[in-house]
Amino acid sequence: MALVPDGARDRIEVRASSATVVGLLLHGLEFARVRHGAAAQSFAREDEVSFGAGANETPLTEENEALCRELCARLFSSRYPDGSHNDPLFRMHPEHWLESRLRSGLAELLPGLRGDLLYTQVPAISRGDRGLLDLLTLDRNGRLVVIELKADEDLHLPLQALDYWIRVRALNDDRQAGAGGSRPVSAFERQGYFDGAEVSQLPPRLLLAAPALRIHPANEIVLRYFSPQVEWELIAVSEHWRRELSVIFRKRSGDGR
Repeated sequence: MALVPDGARDRIEVRASSATVVGLLLHGLEFARVRHGAAAQSFAREDEVSFGAGANETPLTEENEALCRELCARLFSSRYPDGSHNDPLFRMHPEHWLESRLRSGLAELLPGLRGDLLYTQVPAISRGDRGLLDLLTLDRNGRLVVIELKADEDLHLPLQALDYWIRVRALNDDRQAGAGGSRPVSAFERQGYFDGAEVSQLPPRLLLAAPALRIHPANEIVLRYFSPQVEWELIAVSEHWRRELSVIFRKRSGDGR
């Protein structure tokens, strides 16, 4: 944090991705992380700090501290709401940026949802296949809500979202008696999700969100062929969502059928 440019710390989002890894993100882009684990040739525990992403991830040392500071300065001068669309750091991972905007403003944008019980990049495992759905939460009635986001036009948005909806429904239907023979709880609850809340047995709701001008013309056509069992809602957000996130229009299952 000390290597971040002056006045920029309040722009950083600190998120735990596991019990031993904490990431530092700028508008959805993870640029550094801390791993807590065993020290080499010792039973002691230590924190390892790294910066960069993917193949460019580099352990932070005294020797490369200046390089880390330089990269942070470039990142923070490029990745901000009114930055240049020609800058690769501005354009990188737009869906993660949109996701971070929705995470921070869910209560105001969609007040019917539980912003305090919001999970991101949730593993959805079904019949040996693994996928990561964008966001998972509950509505105010305890019903699961699957949220799939796209920052750019994508023909496959409805079917990808439906795939995750099917997986989440299967995990919610996988119910076993809770501790002390209490009510049957879903696979999500047994894994520690939604602590303190009761997850409804009703099928999940499905929300699809994208900038208004980035919704593929075929998306709504495909959605209208979904089974009535899938309660979906297509949410178009403002085109300048990086600067100001607002809902432009909504379309729901059953409208105009």
